[in-house]
Amino acid sequence: MNRGAVTSVSMLLAALAFLSLSCSRGPRPGDVIKVKGKDMVYIPGGTVTLGDSTMGRLVVTLKPYLIDKYEVTNGEYREFAKVFGLPFSVAPAYDDLPVVNIPWETADAFAAWRGCRLPTEAEWEFAARGTDGRRYPWGNPADAEKANGDDGVDIMTVPDGSKDGFSGLAPVGMFPKYASPFGVEDMAGNVWEWVQDWYAPYPQNAVSDYAGPESGEQKVVRGGSYKTNFLNLRTFHRAYRVPGGAADDVGFRCASDYPPRERGALPSNVR
Repeated sequence: MNRGAVTSVSMLLAALAFLSLSCSRGPRPGDVIKVKGKDMVYIPGGTVTLGDSTMGRLVVTLKPYLIDKYEVTNGEYREFAKVFGLPFSVAPAYDDLPVVNIPWETADAFAAWRGCRLPTEAEWEFAARGTDGRRYPWGNPADAEKANGDDGVDIMTVPDGSKDGFSGLAPVGMFPKYASPFGVEDMAGNVWEWVQDWYAPYPQNAVSDYAGPESGEQKVVRGGSYKTNFLNLRTFHRAYRVPGGAADDVGFRCASDYPPRERGALPSNVR
């Protein structure tokens, strides 16, 4: 075989090896994966520290998972409500706003219908905070222009109504430059988000795939809302609500194990 043929064969083998590696490497942190037509972000898992000195700290090891890039919208929930005959009176003009006034049980049922689940508190915080322990999804300084929170000037007469541009709910995805390190959006402000966990103080010892206690009275909500001051929009801030209640500033997003499951059956507790 002449030198030119050897070179061509070597180049072909190198190209095939590169393609094989590219196809088998799996998703990278922050990759967006379409699941049933919805954008979900790949989070690689790992060992992370939740909380801070005021909220308590917990070292937890997580498996890789997916989490919705955006909060669930009125338009997405409308499809679910139509399929199962649930009352839903929000006008289609507001389909790009996050759905609110949904109790935890119904949010959990929606997630199961999509073949997903609600994120655990640990998954939610890691997706919002990343690996560097930042206070806000965009970094450490509080900045009222980077999230839809209570910036203290919503009632003032200014051109856009407030520093963040919204005096109430904002459509999802309005702050793309200030997404989390993984590219997950709206993790600070707009609406509080239900997670899986019952509220309880963090345990003292490190755990794997922490999902809270098996029972309780209050479910954890994360992220703050358009009514929330910026101190409580921090990535590690914990709050809680009665699971059967609903509020005009509480919504949710879905998560999934990786690889994702097929769409599941509707749980019996939907309402």
